[in-house]
Amino acid sequence: MGKPWQRVSFYNRCQVVGAMYCFDSLNEFAFEIRILEEPWAWGLLLMAAGDTTAPPVLFVVGTAGAGKSTLVTAFQRWARFIEVDALTINLDPGAERVHYDPEFDVRDMVSLSEVMDEYDLGPNGAQILAADLVAAQAFDIQDELEGLSGDMLVIDTPGQVELFAFREASSHFVEVLGQGRAALIFLFDPMLSQSPSGFVSQMLLSNIVHFRLGLPTANFLSKSDLLEPEDLERILEWGDRLDTLEAALYEEAGGQRTEFAIGQLRMMQHSQVQPGLIPLSSEEEDGLADILSFAQNLFGGMADTRDGFAEDIGFEKDGWNE
Repeated sequence: MGKPWQRVSFYNRCQVVGAMYCFDSLNEFAFEIRILEEPWAWGLLLMAAGDTTAPPVLFVVGTAGAGKSTLVTAFQRWARFIEVDALTINLDPGAERVHYDPEFDVRDMVSLSEVMDEYDLGPNGAQILAADLVAAQAFDIQDELEGLSGDMLVIDTPGQVELFAFREASSHFVEVLGQGRAALIFLFDPMLSQSPSGFVSQMLLSNIVHFRLGLPTANFLSKSDLLEPEDLERILEWGDRLDTLEAALYEEAGGQRTEFAIGQLRMMQHSQVQPGLIPLSSEEEDGLADILSFAQNLFGGMADTRDGFAEDIGFEKDGWNE
């Protein structure tokens, strides 16, 4: 049996797997359901029918090497296959090349080498200044994108997460481009996630970025196809059960560092913060449907997450456990 998105077509924004919708107005529609196999397709219809002035915006965030650009490339390719118009933006001035088709590329506006030469800066200082220079022109970028139409906008952020998350210029960027319809896709590095301390470090970073930018956040375990099945299962269990992660921290090492990590875990438990980690493979296209469902649940009018996002998570996990 093919994967769920391989059995979905998007025809004239009104047909999904034999489910026919006839829209009477923006708020009322009559429908006839023949076969609707995938719950997340409902959200795709609602996103298309919603009365919105701008497409939802997803900022892809993570540590250097976590696979942000690769994800944007894979998601755009996959979205085209199901006829969802996913527009992309590159905000990384240091990217040597990208393999997706950006509607806007920051490298057309600012050259990292020219910034280094003109201001006598090293690579890190040039990255910071370039990010600030681009953010200062956020409204110009918005005007450039305003005439474009699409179902969603996916933004590839700089390789160093601090360049995006911890600069006031980035908050300005989020406000201007997000227009109140933005969310974060935070990528966990698979190699760092294999140790309990590394996993907790990324949990903390994800929560800091979420707190800093104030946007809804979904956590994904990037490049999960590189992990052995037992390692993947263990990491996903840490994401689902913080008590299991706490026990693993005690086994890994003792001392002040472990006590600090456990203290942070208990604080997150008290605040009912769970990473809700979802396996993602850009290579095998696993988890891409979950990204779409995440956006649908936030911006497409899906009132019950069980109708889309949660069941897709279950499907992805079942696929790994088979």
